[in-house]
Amino acid sequence: MKKLVEQIKIQATEKNACCLVALIESEGSTPRGRGAYMLVNKQGLVCGTIGGGSMEYAAICEAQKNLACGTRKSFLKAYDLSPAAGMACGGSCSLQFCYLDGSETITLAERILAKLAENKPWWLLLPLGEGEIVIKNSLPIKGRRGLATLNGKKYYVEQQCYDGMVYVFGAGHVARELVPLLCHLGFCCAVFDDRAEFADAAVFPMAEFVKQVDFCRLQEACELQENDYAVVMTRGHEHDANCERFLLHTAVGYIGIMGSKNKAKMARQALLAEGYTDEQLMRITTPIGLQIGSETPAEIAVSIAAQLIQVRAAKA
Repeated sequence: MKKLVEQIKIQATEKNACCLVALIESEGSTPRGRGAYMLVNKQGLVCGTIGGGSMEYAAICEAQKNLACGTRKSFLKAYDLSPAAGMACGGSCSLQFCYLDGSETITLAERILAKLAENKPWWLLLPLGEGEIVIKNSLPIKGRRGLATLNGKKYYVEQQCYDGMVYVFGAGHVARELVPLLCHLGFCCAVFDDRAEFADAAVFPMAEFVKQVDFCRLQEACELQENDYAVVMTRGHEHDANCERFLLHTAVGYIGIMGSKNKAKMARQALLAEGYTDEQLMRITTPIGLQIGSETPAEIAVSIAAQLIQVRAAKA
């Protein structure tokens, strides 16, 4: 979402009218589910995707047509994706085309970027048909996306920033592979290490922030919430255990520890000896990541990212 909104601001600043296309409803074997976005200007696709293929191409052409004719309209359009309509996917979908142009678009983009920087849940409301995009702090609906009526106007609504921050403890080889991958997958990441040469923001340009910390004093450096994720990959079991001690006293929803079974066992034994219970330690996933036979730092990063996708999907 952040990259998309940054592009919206760039397009508006450069006085390029554009169209935000959102997949708001789908049935059958569509390439993507609701909540997929892309941004189109007169030249074509700027960023994002609603699934690719013929349907996306048709939507890009529709957006370009709307921008070229200068009608300045937002509109809703249904697509038949059945073989009879020349589409291989089957099913159907509805796309909302939101026309964006002018200084009010810059203001909207800046408001959304400010909301994203807060790392707190908020709602994005896209009008069905004509209308303006609306931002709300809360909505009385179940789930995190769907259709709602506000002041007599129908909207597609979606909660943003619902899945928290990924706190990565340890900035070694795997972290250097993992953080850019997670950021590309839509996670917000923060990186911590106790070594100045490793806690280098230049190495993690996509992270929200990078910080040198004392693993024995993490309570002074961060405060984790229930929707956050903790990924522990320090250089030794002693540092792992210090992180675990801290994390077990937070509300963080996911705690994953990287390392061998022997390393995990040593950390577990140390914590049990200190009085932590089996029930408390059951919150910890170790070894971290899906078991896909990964060996290299890049492969391990993929296995961890896959597990976090799985955890995030279970929240929806």
